[in-house]
Amino acid sequence: MTETPVAPGSIRLHDKVTPTLTAGIYRFRSKLEVTGTGTAGGSPPEHLTHVQVSAPRLALDASEVTGHHPPRDAVGAFGDRLPHVVLGRRTLPWERRFTDGTPWLALLVVRADEASLVPGPLRTTIGETAFNRLNGIEPVDANRPVVGLRAKDLATFRALLPSRDDVRLLTHVRQVNVADTALAGSDDDGWFAVVTANRLPLGGTTPTKYTACLVSLEGREDAWASNLTSPPTLIVLASWPFVTSSAGGTFEHVAAHLDLGAFGAPPAGQPPLVDADGALTLGGTRRDGSPTTVGYRSPLLGAAPDPLPAGPDDVTGDAAFELGRLLAAADGRFIREVVAWHRAADDAARTDSAATLRADSAQAYAAAGPAPLRAAAAASADDAARLAAARADLRVAPASADPLADLGATFAQRLLSRTTRADLWQAHPGGDSVIPRQLRPEGEDS
Repeated sequence: MTETPVAPGSIRLHDKVTPTLTAGIYRFRSKLEVTGTGTAGGSPPEHLTHVQVSAPRLALDASEVTGHHPPRDAVGAFGDRLPHVVLGRRTLPWERRFTDGTPWLALLVVRADEASLVPGPLRTTIGETAFNRLNGIEPVDANRPVVGLRAKDLATFRALLPSRDDVRLLTHVRQVNVADTALAGSDDDGWFAVVTANRLPLGGTTPTKYTACLVSLEGREDAWASNLTSPPTLIVLASWPFVTSSAGGTFEHVAAHLDLGAFGAPPAGQPPLVDADGALTLGGTRRDGSPTTVGYRSPLLGAAPDPLPAGPDDVTGDAAFELGRLLAAADGRFIREVVAWHRAADDAARTDSAATLRADSAQAYAAAGPAPLRAAAAASADDAARLAAARADLRVAPASADPLADLGATFAQRLLSRTTRADLWQAHPGGDSVIPRQLRPEGEDS
């Protein structure tokens, strides 16, 4: 199916993207039925094979998480936004799911006094009943180390866990134009799955510590049961702490509190940090290891001399050049485009070089043979009529008494038939200078 691209500045939302097969072990049967008269052997036996569709289950690799809010260890006024985690795989929340399509992932936001993270072996952490249910869905190692989320009591657990219907509503997929986001170069398709929490991390009179936990609900239908006597322990796939305070931490706060003073402007009563041209004096090291001082002009400077001073005492241009190199090296999409361009140019160069090498080799072989071959050597590849005549001359050339001459003539004829198209499997564009011919010593086994 052809996907309609998303315009820059736009976003496209989807309720879900469900894979055809969920994670698990599948058994495939195939058979061939042979009908008709004269089938002596009949149909072959049925073929049976097993296939495992894998997906994260007990932990989530850091590469699967594209981003989350609030940031890890951040301190700020996060009480008016729902925490969420962004996953790079659009199908991940539905790769394991309940029979009614409910995703297997939920994001819980807990205060430090409401629940705790409990590491330990899988069976011990979640309990025997939950382990047997999980192992029945797909075999799992009972001693696999995991991290569990354990609420302090059942009432707290019920308050933290979203309802089953809310779990479905709190997960969605968004499609964006990655060239229009901060993720440009680090994502290939612009599809992301987003799991949102059902609780605002409200602050108090003092900063409040929270932990956001992405938990697994696989096989935990009992989490919503009305006859629970104790809070179930849920497997934590990923988590990060943050602190809610009365101010700070958000983009709005950072933008509103930018330092609008000129670069290098000194505090009141202090000498200026930059000279009259706006250059900041920095310590440096020469190539011979001796110390020196250099000047650097910030790109945020309101005015600068035009043109900028050049020479070993000013590193503004060098710094800009190196910054551009580092930005390019960090841009995955740009690197892929450069590599593709380089390969295309290399393939074109190899094609031309191989064709030239083959034509030169054909002329060399032809020039060393009898008259018909010398005539072929004189023929120009640019003259179609003369080249056709040379090839015909080669085909009717009489056999020589010298076997090596016959071999050379045959090789020359084959080379002439290939000079119009490079064949990289037949000749390396660099010739013997790149791949020298390796001769075996006399008497050595081949």
